[in-house]
Amino acid sequence: MFRLQDREKCEQLFQKYYAGRRFSRGQYQDLIRQHEFPGARLLDAGCGRALEFSRELPRDSIAVGIDLEEHLETSNEHSPYALRGDLGYLPFPSDSFDLVISRSVVEHLNDPRRVFREFHRVLKPGGKVILATPNKYDYVSLIAMLLPYRWHRKLVSRVVGVSEDDVFPTLYRANTLSKLNRELQAAGLERRLLKAINHYPVYLMFSPVLFRLGILYERLTSLAVLECLRGTLLCVFEKSGPPAAASNKTAGKYKVKAGAAPVGR
Repeated sequence: MFRLQDREKCEQLFQKYYAGRRFSRGQYQDLIRQHEFPGARLLDAGCGRALEFSRELPRDSIAVGIDLEEHLETSNEHSPYALRGDLGYLPFPSDSFDLVISRSVVEHLNDPRRVFREFHRVLKPGGKVILATPNKYDYVSLIAMLLPYRWHRKLVSRVVGVSEDDVFPTLYRANTLSKLNRELQAAGLERRLLKAINHYPVYLMFSPVLFRLGILYERLTSLAVLECLRGTLLCVFEKSGPPAAASNKTAGKYKVKAGAAPVGR
């Protein structure tokens, strides 16, 4: 079904039309860099096994990852720390973090507002939430909603080259521009940035014909009037109030013993 020569042709098309462009991952990283600062405390909500974004922070920052994964790749002897837990019941004191980041997580949440309220609670006044998540109205999301989950995980596994165990059910309960804005504001957070951005046709890399159609779709949705159909939602929201005074007293609270019992409810 997926031929190597077709993949190579798609990669040539990518180089022709998209080389040098920064897409959702790169723009998400840029936002984190814009808002991080020396000594910042960051929560990576839904960090994944590798805690890849937490590892990019400066050495004097404290990063904590939380995820439902059974195994998280850290010794918990230094930052980034990690523990297993439920985003709807974060096991941290209020006003603990300067930044909460989360990528490719919101689309899986059963109760986004509860999770966003927890983000608000654990943020310090003036702290930021930075999110990147698929748009419900993108063609990839629409196909995912129409396919039975067992077919969806097999297809994504084959096309993207990941394990089926890394493909999770999607719900898209806060995955439009208006819905994401409404749910975050209902949780007490104030909008600083909210936009939809395009992506190259990564899920069509198995077919040069479909990849070209994906390029056409990306070009059409680059028009401002079609922003609501772009592939990824990217936002920054803030907990209102003046920033809390800097303190080192709580740094040790985030150290978690290796092999610690799962946290959550």
